[in-house]
Amino acid sequence: MLRLLKENRPLQRIGALGVGLLTVLCGGTAMVLDRLHGETVTEAMLGLRTLNASLAEQTARTIEGIDLTVSGIAGQIPLENRRSPEAFSQLRTDRQVYEILKAKASSLPQMEALSLIAADGTLINSTRQFPAPVLDLSKRDYYQALKDADPGRAYLSRPMQSLITREWTLYIARRVNDPDGGLAGLVVGVIRLSYFEQFYRSLHVTPGSAFSLWWRDGMLLARFPPTPDRLGTVATDPIIDSQLSQSGIAATTLKSSIDGEDRILSVQQLRNYPLVVAVSRTRGEILARWESQAVVIAAAGLVSAVALALMLWAMARQFLAYETANRALGERRQAVEARDEAEEHVRQLQKIEALGQLTGGVAHDFNNLLQAVRSSLHMLEAGGELRGAESRRALEVASQAVDRGATLTQHLLAFARRQRLAPAPVDLGAQVAGMATLLERTLGGAIRIRIDRDADVPPALVDPHQFDIALLNLAINARDAMPDGGTLTITVTSLPVGMACKEASPALAPGGYAAVTVRDSGAGMPPDVLARACEPFFTTKPVGQGSGLGLSMVHGLTAQSGGGIRLESHPGLGTAVTLYLPHAPAESLPEIRSESRAGAPGGPAASTGTDPLPVPSAALRILLVEDDALVRMANAAVLDEAGLMVSEAASGEEALALLEADEGIGVLVTDFAMPGMTGADLTRLVRRRCPGLPVLIVTGYAEKAVLQDLGREPGIRILSKPIPPSALIGHIMTALRDPRAAMGADIGR
Repeated sequence: MLRLLKENRPLQRIGALGVGLLTVLCGGTAMVLDRLHGETVTEAMLGLRTLNASLAEQTARTIEGIDLTVSGIAGQIPLENRRSPEAFSQLRTDRQVYEILKAKASSLPQMEALSLIAADGTLINSTRQFPAPVLDLSKRDYYQALKDADPGRAYLSRPMQSLITREWTLYIARRVNDPDGGLAGLVVGVIRLSYFEQFYRSLHVTPGSAFSLWWRDGMLLARFPPTPDRLGTVATDPIIDSQLSQSGIAATTLKSSIDGEDRILSVQQLRNYPLVVAVSRTRGEILARWESQAVVIAAAGLVSAVALALMLWAMARQFLAYETANRALGERRQAVEARDEAEEHVRQLQKIEALGQLTGGVAHDFNNLLQAVRSSLHMLEAGGELRGAESRRALEVASQAVDRGATLTQHLLAFARRQRLAPAPVDLGAQVAGMATLLERTLGGAIRIRIDRDADVPPALVDPHQFDIALLNLAINARDAMPDGGTLTITVTSLPVGMACKEASPALAPGGYAAVTVRDSGAGMPPDVLARACEPFFTTKPVGQGSGLGLSMVHGLTAQSGGGIRLESHPGLGTAVTLYLPHAPAESLPEIRSESRAGAPGGPAASTGTDPLPVPSAALRILLVEDDALVRMANAAVLDEAGLMVSEAASGEEALALLEADEGIGVLVTDFAMPGMTGADLTRLVRRRCPGLPVLIVTGYAEKAVLQDLGREPGIRILSKPIPPSALIGHIMTALRDPRAAMGADIGR
């Protein structure tokens, strides 16, 4: 063969060409494998960072929940017990204080205990035992840090093992001052660190994943998969320490992690707390897909190499084999890329759906909390226990906080696509003009606001409250795009029937639309940013200055209202966002105008948390069904104060048993989302047994077809949390006077 190559120059050229092509093929295969390797690792690191940021935020909120509870307990200590350390120590024998502490602690699964500590460091009251045992806690770091001075905030202790349970815990302590500013005592919340291991265990994670919580100095506090022998030990890494010191975020590869595995690690420090959350995956699991792809590509390379070798024997067959191999390799690569793209699309859809479910769940739980807070505030106000201008101001601030929390709940539900809209015919020109003063205060004097509104624009069918929020979001985005000032132009026009905009997303159905355009004179967006502007969590703002949910919520509002949104932007020429909202049906306009003249749309719904409660003429029996103990206790107290006789049930089964035993129930008030039997299921069973019994269903969810169907039945009304106590009692009184009047949709907005 060698002698033949020396004697035949064409064969030498063919051999050289074959060797060159083989070298190129091997090098290309190596480059492709290296690139796929890098992309696989980068993709995995991005996923770890995203998950790590979510867990860090969840952990921070968990600790903040205990911080708020401790602060609330400190603020509720009666004034007579703050006058001196001796007066504070009298709480040792107060069992009511023990019950309050126990109720607060049971509402937070991450809280192990709540304790009161005297000025000398001794334990005087605790949820673990009543009366509290005699314990000297004066050596604890939180007592040493707070005994001489009040820092004005809660103190988070270093992790330590509990003297009672021997579990690793954190302590959040807040100082209680006497009238002279001296130390009266401490309120201490105990965080059970094993809660985080249980939380990590509940996550649906990919194989090879690990989650851990660390103190900032490298002490391991919780981990899943669990490593109980390593808890409390300190393991530091210079690279991680350096990155955390610079930005609070770190990413690295550990050759031998805490469980001996080679892992890719993402670390993030919690805001406001010296704690670090770490998420990792083993390199083997991350590179498993790449290894399978490498086998496929290497096999294809081997086939091509054989084809190149055959090219030395026959010219024609060599060229044919070469073209066939290249074609097969190209098709294989396209198939691999198409499969990866499809898998990535499915993962993104699953991620968005999971975030929507999480947001809806948070909104539901938050609504329960708001309902309990609102009812408790009402009881404090009606009971006359608060005195003085300062106390009245504190009550007003707390009520405002409830309203702001309700607005936040609507934002969460809007992103989850689960908010209940209250569409009504709205004059968008007047609505925009009414927002002008708020926009001027929000945007500042450097931005000029111009409003152009056409005459005779028909009313649009939209939730006016959600429209105001959407307009404010767009104005804030425009302000951020004009840091040196500029002009914000808001235009309200009408899009006639048959002229639907094809560029709107989603595409508009045939019909008439009102168009609201918000245009700025800012820097504009390049095409790649414009294409992703409506994606949830996508933002070009620095970390901590934008959530990436603004345009997503605006898009959700227009879509749920039957309209669409259109974005136009060019670098250097500014950005224009147009909202298309459908015209209101003509038959709905007289009804709306008559309601506005009446001055009290919605009847009892117009009541606020401070309106006087209607007083019944005689004792009435109400069956209150609520699985959340705090909400049930607060609502029962409000109804009892109003003169209503209340029977309480924690589940649908208990409610049915009470109805069987007591025929004097006048109204059923039930929560919707309850374990086992839902409020809808309970309502159907009750209506079969007692067709004329009025039913009020209170819920934090919205897009529930079963509730929409029930809300149309006579004697059934759907209410949304949080609902003011006066409004709740007003609806109960309406139902008792006329059972068929208690029907309709949500009034708790």
